[in-house]
Amino acid sequence: MRVLVVGAGIAGLSVALRLRQLGRSATVVEAAPGPRGGGYMIDFFGLGVDAADRLGLRPGLERIHAPIERLVFVDGSGRPRLAVGYPALRRRVFGGRHYNFLRGDLETELHTAARDAGVESAHGRQVIGVQPAAAASDPVVVRYADGAEEEWDVVLAADGIHSRVRDDLLAPDEWSTRDLGHAVWSWILDGSLPGVRREDFVTLTAPGRLVAVYPLDEGRTAAFLVHRSPDGGGEPDGDLRGTLHRRFGDLGWLVPDLLETFSSAVDRYTDRTVQVRSRVWHRGRVALLGDACWCVSLLAGQGASLALAGGVAVAEELATASAVAEVPAALDRAHDRLGPVVARLADAGARTASWFAPEERWRMTVRDTSLRASAWPVVGPLLGRRFGLVRPAV
Repeated sequence: MRVLVVGAGIAGLSVALRLRQLGRSATVVEAAPGPRGGGYMIDFFGLGVDAADRLGLRPGLERIHAPIERLVFVDGSGRPRLAVGYPALRRRVFGGRHYNFLRGDLETELHTAARDAGVESAHGRQVIGVQPAAAASDPVVVRYADGAEEEWDVVLAADGIHSRVRDDLLAPDEWSTRDLGHAVWSWILDGSLPGVRREDFVTLTAPGRLVAVYPLDEGRTAAFLVHRSPDGGGEPDGDLRGTLHRRFGDLGWLVPDLLETFSSAVDRYTDRTVQVRSRVWHRGRVALLGDACWCVSLLAGQGASLALAGGVAVAEELATASAVAEVPAALDRAHDRLGPVVARLADAGARTASWFAPEERWRMTVRDTSLRASAWPVVGPLLGRRFGLVRPAV
């Protein structure tokens, strides 16, 4: 069975790697010219850790895990308002099953594991169209930007939130987006910032805004900014530097100096907090996965975990198909397996949107109090269950 995976992100690489581990093969194509690094720091826990164990990636998670000692919240002058010990938080809320790392570092680990397992991949190949099979015995036709066409038995589209394959595959009423009302910017700059300890994740919160900085190593620092802006902002083709100064230029601490680093920074990322919800996950032997199908947004806190777990689940169901005719049923089983988890996480992300960068100071106080209490021996596990941090079965 010839399987093509479109997209070499977390979902695409995980489905290809798991298929290979189960004795099947898949070829990965990616429009970008090479593997992507950087990105913003993510929380990785729950179902993603289970999937990493099945893929043999737990040593990689340990390797890229950031050695954070404290989560520090400062006021507009840089004075600490709240500090929470991360090791206690990790142990009591997550049972030690929580990791922090750059999203791009996880992709790098997956690239290495997939390459070592013998997964074939090609960068710089952009898929611009997919034609599902007209009959059960017909191939799926894939068209590339260079004019080439190929025939495959199965196509798994993990080409992101702006998926070209999804646009070909689904009717407008079969999927939808939901903007959760925040703009996000992140970048990596050379050197350290004054007053920021190597072991601290430091955050300034103001009504409707969040600015976080965290050293990656001795020579690099990452910045992560969020603005609650239902009216727009964060679009990649906008005036990014000007927008940043308008949204954050009045803040104190080290924010003015930080904004000046944006133009020369590397691994810049900007986008809106948008969810994608597809009512149809596959058509015949063409399936959507990852952000192309179930983007829960970074506000849900488990986008990367879900991408990894979703890729593993799709691969495991697909590997049970002994013939091409059995593929649609296998993809139906993957939908049944993942659907409830996706819905729960997407709903959680939508519910917590107003608490991420709250405009009301009372919400900021409630959020900070909850964070402080999460490190307490009894409260931590209760908060873990309250906010859905227990891992669901996938």
